Amino acid sequence: MTWRLDNRRRWILLGLAVAALLLQALLDATRAPIRQRDYALKLEAATLAAAAFDSLRATRISGEAELDLVNDPAGTGLIGPETSLITNATGDLDSKLTSLNPNFAAVLVQYFRQIGLKRGDSVAVAVSGSFPGLNICLYAALEVMHLRPVIVTSIGSSNWGANDPDFTWLDMETLLQRAGLFQIRSLAASCGGGDDMGRGLSPRGRRLLEEAAERNGIPMLRSDNIEQAISQRMSFYQEKLPGHGYRLFVNIGGGVASLGSSLNKPLLSNGLLTELPGHNWPRKGCLILMAEKGVPIVHLLGITELARRHGLPVAPDWRPEPGEGEIFVKTTYRLPLAAGILVLYCGICVLILAPELHRGLFDRWNRRMA
Repeated sequence: MTWRLDNRRRWILLGLAVAALLLQALLDATRAPIRQRDYALKLEAATLAAAAFDSLRATRISGEAELDLVNDPAGTGLIGPETSLITNATGDLDSKLTSLNPNFAAVLVQYFRQIGLKRGDSVAVAVSGSFPGLNICLYAALEVMHLRPVIVTSIGSSNWGANDPDFTWLDMETLLQRAGLFQIRSLAASCGGGDDMGRGLSPRGRRLLEEAAERNGIPMLRSDNIEQAISQRMSFYQEKLPGHGYRLFVNIGGGVASLGSSLNKPLLSNGLLTELPGHNWPRKGCLILMAEKGVPIVHLLGITELARRHGLPVAPDWRPEPGEGEIFVKTTYRLPLAAGILVLYCGICVLILAPELHRGLFDRWNRRMA
């Protein structure tokens, strides 16, 4: 091979590399926002959740409560105090702020559609007072998809949640139902917290939880230990749906009756779980027992991680508007253009490199014969 021929081939390869970069730049410049699947349904759910946020905020500012604009910079009214008589666990403020995004309703719609839920399907639900924003988003998704939930609420809350004794999650439910925003609500409640029976709270704190259930007309599930609490919940779910199966179990928060033990938290992934990996569970809560029955799970904990996964902001100091985020619209390459450019580039490579490869083959053959 002569020096001139070798140098020419270097220029050919350089030219092909530059052409590839230019074509890639063209693809990047022509990327377009594409609406994601079920866009209209997701937007409907997020819009309903936003209306619920607005309704509860209006209730808060119309009463004696003052908005804490330092810890609740968006002024949602859904960030509770750091501590109270019904605060049962340590909560992370960033997680609570992240959860106050109506577009989580769209995430839940996406999960529901992924497993093929349809109108009238039954869903077992466990929520707590720790994440009122996520509870609202869940109810919005359930409403717009016309699903039939059986909901059990753990009334207590971790820091910064619905831990105002006068404004618990059950109180919020009642207000939203009276406002005509939601038809669904809890069918039973427990104290939550330690062993799902309010362990760790003062007697006064437990009485406040019972009073919240009483004034909202929600029956209490009472138990003497955590095993009994789990068994009672499973029996309650079955009694409310005799002869039928649940299509999904949704859990929001780290309630011990759902998880079985705090030791199970790191063993459980977040989001949609169609099956659970095999573990030697310290204790099986309702979530694990439902999964063993073949029921898909939606487990919402580790909220900042979930937000990043779905392109939602973490701890925003504003309240996102419905329709914002990659869950609705994602900027992607134009597939027809990308396919055309790929074919074009491959054709150029064949036309230019094939003669060179042919010539190089015969160069080696001639040297061998010589």
